[in-house]
Amino acid sequence: MCSANFHSYSPSNLPLWCFFLESFKVHLKGLWKSECRCGPEISSVKDLSITAEWNMESSLCPCTEPGNSLSAPLASWEEYYRWRSLPLHSPAAVLLHWPLTLYHCLQLSRIQASRCDANDTLRIHYLGPEKELLQLPVFAELLALFPGVHLCIELVGPTVPRSRDGEVLNISSYAHCSAESCCCRSFAASEDVNCSALTLKLWKGVYHERYSDMDSNPHLIVAPNAGLAAYPTWLPTIEMIRKIGIPAMFTDFCEEAAHLASCCISSITGQPLRVPIQVNPFRQPIAENNSALYIPCYSNCFIFGM
Repeated sequence: MCSANFHSYSPSNLPLWCFFLESFKVHLKGLWKSECRCGPEISSVKDLSITAEWNMESSLCPCTEPGNSLSAPLASWEEYYRWRSLPLHSPAAVLLHWPLTLYHCLQLSRIQASRCDANDTLRIHYLGPEKELLQLPVFAELLALFPGVHLCIELVGPTVPRSRDGEVLNISSYAHCSAESCCCRSFAASEDVNCSALTLKLWKGVYHERYSDMDSNPHLIVAPNAGLAAYPTWLPTIEMIRKIGIPAMFTDFCEEAAHLASCCISSITGQPLRVPIQVNPFRQPIAENNSALYIPCYSNCFIFGM
């Protein structure tokens, strides 16, 4: 799925990421706007739209319900692409690593989402979102991964625009493809929170300072690409997570960062990791192009938990 070809593209006057996106005609379009440095800064964007589109034909993106339900947990991009009937050259995984990583976090945490009925809610606190804030519609894929379950994800981080603090967004349909005649456009998303299968709520600030403002205790805390050892503001957050005793999953770009994060967690908890460091099968399949390290770096590459 696209990763094998990325580094073999011919040189051009566009940076590699931009050239890759342009090859699919999605550069600076829809959900893809924040995937390269040409895109807008998150802090400058006032509209965190849930109507942004794939800007690709329906055969390349999951814009409708899957043809069949999952018979077993997904364990790789290949399995996901087969389930969603996507060709392996589709770049969809470049964006879908956000919801699929969250799905994998729930699998590793052994949280039984299937036990939730129509009257129950699976609650997740999602820490430190950045470019995800400009790609919120991709989280609609959780509707396919957890059918019949109402998911409530509260996203908290310093990059949430102050004007959107406390805002609630309801998602009940998949991001649209580019075809005007596709059935994905015939389903009107409900504005009624009670009809929405996925609710997102935004909070500006750091978790340990905003936790008391949030609606309820989560089943799981997730912090993608956290960089725990790089930012001192994580220390009081980890201490608070230890005190409340809720499972927390983290990811990072490279193995070195994951090991430093593990030491940081253990120094506070006095315990080894509950979920040991491992490669995330749903990491973004294209390497980071701006890394100063001479080691492989991928978004959501390594995963671990406390």
